Amino acid sequence: MILGKIKGKVSTHSFKMNITGNAKKFEYVQVMHKEGYYVLAQIIEIEKEHEHSMADCNIIGYKNSSGLLKPLRTPLEPNTEVLRADDDFIKDSLGLESKPNTAYIGTLEGRDNLKVYLDLNKLLTKHMIILAKSGMGKSVLAGNIIEDLIENKVPVVILDPHGEYSALRYPNPKDKERLEKFGLKPKGYISAIQEFTPDSKTNPEAKALKLSHKGLGASELMHLLPAKLSNSQKGTMYSAIKNLGNNFDFNDLIFELETSEENNSKWTLINILEYVKKLNLFSDNPTLPSELVKPNTVTIINLKGIAPDVTDVVVYKLVSDLFMERKKGNIPPFFLLLEEAHNFCPERAFGETKASAVLRQIASEGRKFGLGMGVVSQRPSRIDKSILSQASTQFILKVTNPNDLKAISNSVEGMTAEAEKEIKNIPIGTALITGIVDVPLFVNIRPRRSKHGGEAVKIFSEEVVEEVKDFMDQTQTFESSNGEVLSVIMQKMSKNDLQLMANEPLNIKIKLVPCAILSCNQGNDDFNILIDLDKGEIITDIEKRDGVSLLNLNLEEISPQQTRIFNIALKLGKFKPSELFAQSGLQFSELYDLITILSNKGYFIKEGDEYKLNDKLMMFSKLEELTSYEKSDFIRVEFDEKLEIKYDITKIKEFLSKFVQIKNIKECFLTYYDIEQPKNES
Repeated sequence: MILGKIKGKVSTHSFKMNITGNAKKFEYVQVMHKEGYYVLAQIIEIEKEHEHSMADCNIIGYKNSSGLLKPLRTPLEPNTEVLRADDDFIKDSLGLESKPNTAYIGTLEGRDNLKVYLDLNKLLTKHMIILAKSGMGKSVLAGNIIEDLIENKVPVVILDPHGEYSALRYPNPKDKERLEKFGLKPKGYISAIQEFTPDSKTNPEAKALKLSHKGLGASELMHLLPAKLSNSQKGTMYSAIKNLGNNFDFNDLIFELETSEENNSKWTLINILEYVKKLNLFSDNPTLPSELVKPNTVTIINLKGIAPDVTDVVVYKLVSDLFMERKKGNIPPFFLLLEEAHNFCPERAFGETKASAVLRQIASEGRKFGLGMGVVSQRPSRIDKSILSQASTQFILKVTNPNDLKAISNSVEGMTAEAEKEIKNIPIGTALITGIVDVPLFVNIRPRRSKHGGEAVKIFSEEVVEEVKDFMDQTQTFESSNGEVLSVIMQKMSKNDLQLMANEPLNIKIKLVPCAILSCNQGNDDFNILIDLDKGEIITDIEKRDGVSLLNLNLEEISPQQTRIFNIALKLGKFKPSELFAQSGLQFSELYDLITILSNKGYFIKEGDEYKLNDKLMMFSKLEELTSYEKSDFIRVEFDEKLEIKYDITKIKEFLSKFVQIKNIKECFLTYYDIEQPKNES
């Protein structure tokens, strides 16, 4: 299609075109060079006066015999026809072909058949940034990249301040039609996702993240503390650490300070250390780097609801340890994603965090060790400029703040003046991408295969009512008398999601299962277990409603003294009476009588000259292995049937208290889908 002809002065970088066809801003065009090859160019501005239109075009280059995109050395000829570029010509010139180890980002703006791919090797060596104002699609785009990293089995660690990336587990049936337009289908990645948090009470669906305090040097320990120390306090701390050597914990350090020479500075240090100790972040049994970075696994560090000073400590220690282990080759190459990155690595004018220095080091040196970093932020002007400048791939969505626009212009390579002006007008769902090829590309971002967890909460709007109606049951009215406000654990997939995912109609009934969430402590571990009060089981799978039975133990009641002996034996597992005697403080004859009684009641089993716990009780000695990461919320829920409580939680608590300390009980309901498969018609 002819769009016009070249008019006026022509350079090797640009030309003007007299428009005679249907030309649009940022349209790709091709022009025949006098030497016999086509040149790719792009319309960057259109001006119209009366019925006469002119377009300014930037020359991108031509493909030489070696397949490289090269700039012109001699200008194009005036009056040469300008054609709308063919898809294949654009694809070949810009190198947009699908290749191994690439991420599918979306389609070129105005060219629905031209898919845009990102080289994942570049991500692991040269980093990326995603910048946009709030609500413009940063997390959707980041989620797309994470999905393709999973597809290519690249380990990922996500620092997630808002707890939104856990939605990667579940497919996205709501965008099924849009996904089909991009040649995709809804898909969840539940088997590839693991989630950790420093605070399991706030985020009970995540595993507890524990940091190591072993091997901390004086400098690192003082850097970790959430306070700035005076020279006097530093001296006191150095002295205490020197006396303890390298192997110490916070209790040792506090005791050393308490028993040291009297000085005013030590009491402030003791208070700071007591505060850090109460955070329960550090442990003798920490979460290992090899547990966080695994092949084909995305590890989410859920920081939702965590205080900023705690987040600061966690991010610094975690990132430092992972970087060190990667340099040693103890963990595989991985990709680190920083959401709301301005909170972790702010521009120096806005202050330093504990992690600022190590994140700058990763930005400059991570490529040498196969550690890629992704930076996502809604405030480009507040991110450390040295980190921004190290990213070779940049995704810019709509930005309007003048300071943020200036920061992008100063930090992003390949940004043209025309593209910079257009950033304020980018529609939702479109991104300006630099670093894939030598020129900025406007790309329509594909939908997520998985669910998006970062949607804004709508308050007092009609959309909320519609979403709740859709989520609960489209076959019932929202005003149904069955609707109640209850504390409920919802299934991750809604009833409507199941219908959309099925290839045939399903008869689905929603049942409410009475449950109790027990907050427990066993040894040094805090965890939750979920009890099904209808079946008398500890639930291990909420979708299948599978669990471990609490029934048929047939154990008789035991006295407080017998309970004490049982608790000691619980820690020992298999034991000889002499081993129990050493810890009981009882006369041997008295102890032997108690062992005999507990054996007769079914608690102990004798094997030769040793005793062990009843096999049915062994699992209760390791209840943390049955940890539940679900949490309940008060919502209005509609249902077909509410099951009755058949097992008294008081009696269950009394039994489980023999094995764990129960710190809290929260009664709730679990939504369970009873699905009746349709009968095949003969």
